[in-house]
Parts: sequence; structure tokens; C-alpha cells
Amino acid sequence: MTKFLLALLASAVTPAIAAAAPPPQKPKLIVMIAVDQFSAELWEKYKGSYTGGLKRLDGGVAFAQGYQSHAATETCPGHSTMLTGRHPSGTGIVANEWIDRATGKPVYCVSIAGHDGATDRGALNIKATTLGDWMKEANPANRVVTISGKDRAAIALAGHKADAVYWWNDGDGFVTSSFAGPSTPAVTDLSSSFNADVLARWKQSPPALWPAAAPASCTALAKPHTFGTFAESGQIPPEFVQGVTDGADFPASPAFQLQLRNSTLFDPLVEEFAGKVIDGMKLGHGAGTDLLGVSFSATDYVGHRFGNGGAEMCVQQQVVDAAIGRLLAKIDSLHVPYVVALTADHGATDAAERETENGTPAQRIDARSIVIGLNAALRQKLSLDRDPLIGADANELYFRPGLDAATASAVTAAAVPWLKARPEVSDVHTRAEIEAVPMPRGEPRSLTILQRYRESYDAERSGDIFIAFQERASIGLPKKFGDSVAGHGSVWDYDRRVPILFWWPGVRGAQPTAAAETVDIAPTLAAIARIPAPPVDGACLKSVAASRCGR
Repeated sequence: MTKFLLALLASAVTPAIAAAAPPPQKPKLIVMIAVDQFSAELWEKYKGSYTGGLKRLDGGVAFAQGYQSHAATETCPGHSTMLTGRHPSGTGIVANEWIDRATGKPVYCVSIAGHDGATDRGALNIKATTLGDWMKEANPANRVVTISGKDRAAIALAGHKADAVYWWNDGDGFVTSSFAGPSTPAVTDLSSSFNADVLARWKQSPPALWPAAAPASCTALAKPHTFGTFAESGQIPPEFVQGVTDGADFPASPAFQLQLRNSTLFDPLVEEFAGKVIDGMKLGHGAGTDLLGVSFSATDYVGHRFGNGGAEMCVQQQVVDAAIGRLLAKIDSLHVPYVVALTADHGATDAAERETENGTPAQRIDARSIVIGLNAALRQKLSLDRDPLIGADANELYFRPGLDAATASAVTAAAVPWLKARPEVSDVHTRAEIEAVPMPRGEPRSLTILQRYRESYDAERSGDIFIAFQERASIGLPKKFGDSVAGHGSVWDYDRRVPILFWWPGVRGAQPTAAAETVDIAPTLAAIARIPAPPVDGACLKSVAASRCGR
């Protein structure tokens, strides 16, 4: 056989060999990493600059076409899909906050009815089980531990039977709750000692919330902007951090706590605590398989406060990349077989002003004024003495409790054309329209807007009128630091598309062209760990788990 034919044969079989890469061995530790507001657009923009954990994970099985395929692109719904295998329609987590249809009062996604304490949080509102629950059912010796800067992120990853669930509570440090998991000394001593050490360290030597200057790779993005009526220099460090570590009440001061969450100090803090928990609980060295969930929140806070197109996000991407690298190095040191999955709860768009400056049509929308105007028009048209529509989110409106069926029908008939006539609105759908759509299956890239809403719909908790604002819209009018200048929550792909990455020691890198969904992660990890999974919306990914899918 000639060298040419040998080369031709080799080129023909190489793709088949790559596609048949062996799955990871049964792990002693499963690691689920979430990066809040880590859009596929952000990942694609910065992936060439990563040198730490994100670079390593990108060398595994990396799905560029990853989706939070539903419409409810917020933190709580997105996290609820990752380890349940269910869309928000199945988890019941339709938003960060929804309206109780009986009382008209907002319900926080991880709140506990009848308990109003700052740390009274748990998974009681989550209607689905998680990978951690399946693991505990299969073997009580399997352990489940989750950590995040946000309570809703840690709790949604943990599920109902976790061994330890931690989140950062401003002024206190990392905390837990008996509603989220055990609050025994074995759990709380780890966080209490860490908090005391960190607060003492900060008191002795105030930490730098941001680098002293932007690295060279980010300096070109350090430009002044005005978002709404709020002007900022765009420089690193942001001018708003000056003085927040002064005063006798530091580090518990509200000014410092506000800045901490949207700074480059927050994710390393989560990573450092995760390392302490790994050591303290000897994760990976138990009698069964352990699950560690870590959700990094700072990308979301930075994105909201500064947008994702400036030097602030450029610096933050370097920081989270390094933090994930240190976390993976810590896990390497355990010398146990492990597998990692990474994704995001949702994407985002940059602030409308900067999107427009960069050539992408965008607008800033005062959604609150639109809802006020709509209610005023409905009161006048229908001779009502009260606003007929309420909502925690302008994207989703509810009938005021006590509205009779005839009036509700009249409100809908008048509200839909009024909203559709607004130039800021792309489309409007009603509860009846969404309920009439069958639950979609398959390709997330081709879902209609109604199908995206259907994947987010829960009859008990969802609203009555759903508003899709124009693409790339920034909702709200920022006036001061702390106001959101950019965000997410729309039905559009920039909020739905997220990276989905799998990595394990010895992985053969692959970049599947097929789309994957975050609901595919749990059944895939369950197959790798030989954990029985209940019927879910997602599917085991054969490009990751190979022949173990379907066993």
C-alpha cells in the first residue's frame, strides 16, 4: 500500500476514533461548576486569552452550541436545570421571583413560606429531584456539597438531600440553613472558622477589590461611558471602590459588602472556601461518590453593574479563569478519579449604549413606565378603579388577585394590542397561547418563541401576559452606582446560549457540532457515575458518556 493510501486511510478513520473516545472511569468525585452570566458570546470572545481552568476545560468535550433552551433566562431557573435534567416547566422555578396568584405578593425562588429570616432558604419550591438526590437514593454514603456566592445558586444545585449547602451572606460570610441541608457543627464549624479567619485577615490588611490597574490586554476597553444617566470612567479600579475599606465598621460595612459582590475578590473567595470544604470533608475520599457543586457569581454582578463589554469584564474573565484553575489543581491533588462539567445559568447582552456604539442596534427601555402606562390605559378603557396587572418582572405580568374571569378576558383583549403597538416590544403572548403548545423535544436552536416560553411555563406560578422586548434591549434607567446597567432575562439567543464543557483526566478533546442543553448534564453525569436517573427532559450525551448512555 502506498504512503498516499495509508495517509488517506488514516484521515478517514481519525474522526471515527475521536468520536469513540472512551468515557471517564467511574468517578470518586463529580464536580459541577457554574459561572453565572457566562454567555457563549463571552466565552467565545475571551477563550483565546484563558490560561487557567477555563483553558483546561475547553480542551475537553466542549459544546459551542450549548443552550439554556427556555425563555426564563435568570439565575434561579438556569441553575435549576443543570442537575435536575428538567426545564423550568418541570422544576417549577419559572423566575428568580414570581407572584403568588392568591395574594399578589412576590415569592423568592428559594424562600421558605412562613419564615422571613435572612438565611431561611431551601429547596422546597423546587419540584424536581437533582443528581444529588439520585445519588443519595442510590447510596446514602454518596455525599452532596454545594457552594456559591448566591443562595439560590447553591440551593438549586444541591437539591433536597444535600450534606452541606453554603452561600455568602453579606456581613456574615458563608452560611447555611437547616432548610437547605444539615446545620450540624460538622457543617457550620467549617464556615464559621473560615469566616473568622477571612474577616480577621481583611481587618488587619484590607483587600484589594480590583487590581491597581487594568492589565495590558484590557486597557483598550477602559473607556468612559454614560449608561442611562449614570456616568463612569471605565477605568480599573472603578472609581466607586475608593474608601470602602475605611471606617471602624469595615469589613461588615454596607459599602464594602456592596462592592465585594461586584468585584474581582468575590470568585476567589468562593474558590478559597471550596478548597477548605474539600479538605474538611475529605471529598473524593468517602465510601461512595461525592458531588461538589460550585457556582461563581461575580461575572453576573460585574455584568449587571458595568456591562460585559468593558475593561471590568475583561479583568473579571482573567480572575474567574484563574480561580477555576486553582480549584481544579486542588482536585488534582486528591489523586482520585473525577469528572467536571461546566456551564452557565444564562447569558447576557452588553449595555445598550455600548452595543450601539459597537454597531449592534440596541435600546434602553424603561419597562416600568410601559407597565404603568398599560395599567393606566386599561383602567380608562375598562372603567377599572385599580391596576389590573401586577408583576415582579416587566417581561411577565399577572392578573391582580380577585379579578373575575370576564374582566381578565377583557384585560387580555385590550392589553395585547396595546403592547404590540409599542416600538420597544417584539411580541406578546398569553397564558392560553403557551398552554396550547406541546412541550417541545429535540433541537434547541430551532425552538419558536412560544416553545421557549412553554419550557418555562408552570400553571401554578407563571404569569398571564408575556412580553418579549426587542433584541439587545437593556431594561431600566440606571442613575447611580448599584443600579443595573445591563442584564438578561429575555427569550433571545444571547441570553440562551451558554458553553457546556466536560473534562476528566485523560479526556480526548472534542468539539461536537450538535447542540446540547443544560438539561443533558444531569443524565450524562448520572450515566458516568452509574447512578439510576428518573425520566427527565434532557438526554445522556453520547459524545461524553459513550456506551454508558442508556444503560
